[in-house]
Amino acid sequence: MRLVVLYTFLLSLLVMPLQVFADWQRFAALKEKIQDMTPIESGLELSLPLVADDGSAVPLKVVFKGRLAEDEQITRLWILADKNPNPDVIDFEISEHIPRIELSTRIRLGESQTVYALAQSNQGNLWLAQQEVRVTVSGCLMSGDDTTAEKVMSQPRVALPRNPITGEAAELRTMINHPMETGFREDDQGNLIPQQLVESLQVTRANQPIFSANFHTGTSANPFVAFFLDQFDDLTFTWTDQQGQQLSE
Repeated sequence: MRLVVLYTFLLSLLVMPLQVFADWQRFAALKEKIQDMTPIESGLELSLPLVADDGSAVPLKVVFKGRLAEDEQITRLWILADKNPNPDVIDFEISEHIPRIELSTRIRLGESQTVYALAQSNQGNLWLAQQEVRVTVSGCLMSGDDTTAEKVMSQPRVALPRNPITGEAAELRTMINHPMETGFREDDQGNLIPQQLVESLQVTRANQPIFSANFHTGTSANPFVAFFLDQFDDLTFTWTDQQGQQLSE
């Protein structure tokens, strides 16, 4: 009897990694990005609440702590949710001027599901992290009193660290007011409200791109992004919406 129990336990240890592997293999949007590569499933840390009382604004942080080869750097990072109507949540383009991969934002989840983070280096290596989140109130169930809200960008804000020191990495926070209408929500008459999103935030230094965020329907209203820099001079932050309108700070 003990031998049977021991055999079953050892067999479960062998099957478990295969099951985890199979889970992301079945997620078509993620598999399309990974293709025939084998992602490293350590070194990338994804942090979300285990239970989200409000699915419309779920705080998320992703940190890279993996090993990189000489001259290797993280250049892309995607956040995806496997049960959202559109699995793409937010993605980032990262230059060598970003000293530390630690990004924070707020995302929208329609139901309980698994959230994935996928990082890619300039040498083509991939790192994968995932976390299940239980959602008690869907991020798609926004209150009906905001259907007439103005769908335009306003009040761009950039919070620099206090007393930043050149050469020392410190967190910089950005936000802009916008309802981020997904196109999945209905008005009081049952008609779909047209999609209207802020599409991107681009950060430049002396007109040279150093960081950008691309927003999708899974990004929360009033898009918020925080990241780390070690130089804070001559920066321009430009938000662009679906209509091509821009605001800069």
